[in-house]
Amino acid sequence: MNPKSNSGFTLMELLVVLLIIGLLSTVAIRTIDATRDRGLFDQTTKEMKEIIYAMVGNPNLTANGRRVDFGFYGDMMRLPLSLRELVENTTSSPNWHGPYFRVDFLQDTVGYRLDAWGNPYTYDPEQATIATLGNGKYPMTMRIVDSVTHLTNNYIVGNVTDGENNPPGDKATTVGIKLIFPDGTYYFTTPDPGGFYEFSPSTHGPIHIGTHKIVASRPGGDSIVRLVTVLPRSKVTVDFRFARPFKNYLQMVGKPTLSNDSAGFIFKVVNAGGEEVLVSSFAFMEAPDDAFMGDGLIKSEEEEHQINLTPPLPGKGDSVSVSPAFGIQPDRGEEVWFSLNFQNSPSGGGKANIYSKRFRLRFNDGSEIVVIPR
Repeated sequence: MNPKSNSGFTLMELLVVLLIIGLLSTVAIRTIDATRDRGLFDQTTKEMKEIIYAMVGNPNLTANGRRVDFGFYGDMMRLPLSLRELVENTTSSPNWHGPYFRVDFLQDTVGYRLDAWGNPYTYDPEQATIATLGNGKYPMTMRIVDSVTHLTNNYIVGNVTDGENNPPGDKATTVGIKLIFPDGTYYFTTPDPGGFYEFSPSTHGPIHIGTHKIVASRPGGDSIVRLVTVLPRSKVTVDFRFARPFKNYLQMVGKPTLSNDSAGFIFKVVNAGGEEVLVSSFAFMEAPDDAFMGDGLIKSEEEEHQINLTPPLPGKGDSVSVSPAFGIQPDRGEEVWFSLNFQNSPSGGGKANIYSKRFRLRFNDGSEIVVIPR
């Protein structure tokens, strides 16, 4: 007979029960450990994201469609040297506006530097990574940004025009565009005659992510201020449109006069602007297909300049150089005569008939004058 325990179980049955209980306990413990690790993993993942947000901002925080949070980098224009800088102004910088963690996350002055298992985070500012050993089996690493260069290798471009969408022309050098960073440092540039400008890392230096101020100014206190939000790996367009015109400083006085042979015209202009205009060239934006300028004369009461051209003669779409440049005094201080004569082919085959034909001349300062001689 099999030996019995006091409860009526055989010894073998008791051993089986104990074995089953042991197996179940082992499975239960492993399940509990796995569940605990899963919870600690999720907690650590959340904490690492919070650290990244503290460094470079939360991209999901926006106002009026514009990202408004760039964290530590947005104020300091660099990544922190250590995690301590996220809660302590270790460099005594006036641009530091931390702490950069949410109050509910920053439970103490040390805890934010440890993962959920109690391991210290490893932060590498050069590689822009934050890592932890985790539970020892599965280390965790997160990138703060895909590449450190993405924080600075950005561009700001745009166009400058007046209220009629005209580019500045020769006025381009009088337009100053300043990109101002949070620490007060700035880059400066001017647009080209067509109105295009650019701030680029290769020309100016790092174009940091964040919200910056950009100001376009003209003489006389005319300025436009914009806020520009620069994201990683971005090329941002910021256009400026001044109400005061770049063109039309030169304005026609009276009506143009057709020459006796109908092959030329004379018109008078004044400078309505507040500074002298130097006419160094003008272009035929519109002209008859069979009209090509053969010669001309620019004249004021004190000066005159003869323009003699050789084939191929300029026509529609072409420019005529005026050298030396002819100065026209500001504030309508003088009237200047333009007398232009035309041939009917670029080789100068014969006189053109320009009666009632339309010409649109654009001068180097951006001014445009329409002439319809009759």
